[in-house]
Amino acid sequence: MRNLILILILCCLCCSVCVQAGVVIGGTRVVYGAKQSSVTVPLRNNSPFTWLINSKISAGGTWAGSTPTSANAPFVITPPLFALKAGRDSTLRLIYTGADLPRDRESLFTLSIATIPSGQANDHSVQIAVRSQLKLFYRPAGLQGSAQNAYRQLRWSRTGHQLLIENPTPYYVTISSLQVNGQERRNAGMVAPFSQRKISGCQPATPCAIRWQGINDYGRVMPQQRRDIVAR
Repeated sequence: MRNLILILILCCLCCSVCVQAGVVIGGTRVVYGAKQSSVTVPLRNNSPFTWLINSKISAGGTWAGSTPTSANAPFVITPPLFALKAGRDSTLRLIYTGADLPRDRESLFTLSIATIPSGQANDHSVQIAVRSQLKLFYRPAGLQGSAQNAYRQLRWSRTGHQLLIENPTPYYVTISSLQVNGQERRNAGMVAPFSQRKISGCQPATPCAIRWQGINDYGRVMPQQRRDIVAR
């Protein structure tokens, strides 16, 4: 029975990987500049099946370290629902509706793209619906500094048993990796513009060696930065 359960789990994992590899999304994040009339997200169906693509945009407050935004995301997606045939390419077009958003910092939303089986699979294949979530950043014009270098400007300090991370920039910073005294901290999340976050950190009266990396607009992991906090 135990072996059967293990086999079923492995089968599900394999199917999930195949589906995600079948419909490929061009990128892991979307940056919408204020001067752009629209942005596009490329899609390609590498599988032998037709998939239904269902997309929507929602508030981005569910990401770790993000701040709540408007409940109604001020964007339109075209087309929101369509069939992507085997071997074909397509694009999603995102259009900002002009609703009021902060002009001194980025706003974060979530772009959800669901790939749904069309019902054309044969008797020897399994198709599973998969929902991918991408970060969608709305970036006002004229922000100071560089989005690519914002992660370098994070400020680290100790407060009791916790580490305090401060982001003095108008950009969202995604921490791709974080080490504290050589220990990897998983799912470090983000630091919102002009905000602070607390995470579990060094013990009081001990040195604290911090190593971290950020992610740029294209999903590339940036060079490691370091900050050493002396013991008090």
